[in-house]
Amino acid sequence: MEDLNTYYPQIYHWFPDIPKTESDKLVIRKFEAGEVLALKGQLFQHIFIVLDGVCNVINQLDNGTEILTLKLALGDVIGVSESVLNNMRYIASVKACTPVIVAELSQSMFQRWINTYPCFVNFVLKNLVTRLHYTADFSANCQTSASKINLAKYLIDRYNVELTFLSPNSRRSVRIQETHEMIGTFLGVSSRTVERQLHALKADGLISTSRGKIDISPEQYQELLNLVASNL
Repeated sequence: MEDLNTYYPQIYHWFPDIPKTESDKLVIRKFEAGEVLALKGQLFQHIFIVLDGVCNVINQLDNGTEILTLKLALGDVIGVSESVLNNMRYIASVKACTPVIVAELSQSMFQRWINTYPCFVNFVLKNLVTRLHYTADFSANCQTSASKINLAKYLIDRYNVELTFLSPNSRRSVRIQETHEMIGTFLGVSSRTVERQLHALKADGLISTSRGKIDISPEQYQELLNLVASNL
């Protein structure tokens, strides 16, 4: 269990109307990289608010294929859908891709805050609406062009997401964490098509690869933007 005092200033900033005696009931937990916060099909128990780190929302299809649908970071809430829908089990899996610190709320505490504190309601609604529109726009934008351009759009978005977790003014390359299979599933193409188009982008100098992962430098990011802009 982590020390609440480290994170209380952020919590107070988000929820100024919630008494400190109430906020102190939060449990601060740490998950290591690779650790599962929620497992699809597992009994739903807690709601989490991300205080530090990055985690992936992963949905498993009926055939066992995993789709990375969203990355969660500071201020994102986990478990709201399950609570609102009164689900007994988690709808999707959430896995830490860096060390992650969360504030943990029980279902009863979450419902009490929702029913008592307007600032908390606004916080949760804003988080959900922002994620909904982002996911819908991202998915639509990656389905409107040829496979190479759709892949470039995907990599541009992933670059921007990963960049937010680096230190300000970082000029080093950004590593894309998703596997080729995950990318193909999201784009609706085969892994072989992803491999072919990645090879073409690499041959054009728009990406680099290392140990099976995709790396994109700031200069390559600009070239990817130019590629997409020239094919609109």
